[in-house]
Amino acid sequence: MAPSITDDKIYSNGVIKPGDMNYSNCIIASDAAKKLDFLILVIETLQINATESILMKAKNIGLSVDFSNRVQFWKVRSSNPLRKSYSFTSLSSEQIDSLVELISSMADNLYPLIRQLLSSKESKTLNKERWLLFTTRLRSLIRERMNLQRNYISSLLNEDNNEFFRELLVILSLSCGPGGANRLKASMYHQI
Repeated sequence: MAPSITDDKIYSNGVIKPGDMNYSNCIIASDAAKKLDFLILVIETLQINATESILMKAKNIGLSVDFSNRVQFWKVRSSNPLRKSYSFTSLSSEQIDSLVELISSMADNLYPLIRQLLSSKESKTLNKERWLLFTTRLRSLIRERMNLQRNYISSLLNEDNNEFFRELLVILSLSCGPGGANRLKASMYHQI
């Protein structure tokens, strides 16, 4: 997919502004709300009081309209059908843009932790301990917020290889830096 852009939609460093890419021949992926919510869960796993940091980051980057308080933030996230309580709404492209920008910005701050968890150069003992802490906390958040009656959630909690958790960390790592928001946004759409 080659989104159409014009020169005024490019940052001075040559990176396309995420909200300015044309996705007219694309539709929002059916799992976009689930993906974004799980990425935020990973951020909450990596950082204590992440919700407050996310709301502060949203205010700093000009997204305070969508994320003015915890309730507004929850309403956006509640479109994930795997949550205990969710709304039967879907995310608009503007909400996806806002969440993508926010997740990418938070991932930049958390990149050193993400890299440590994904590193194969660390000692196996240290890496195993870090991974155990990460997966334990993430599973705890999943139990707390997700519908445990769903088979998908049950499989995440019982899974021993943690492949889905590693995949989420890789997605977050690819969301960092110049162009990270564009890469994440592109994964939220399917070409028609």
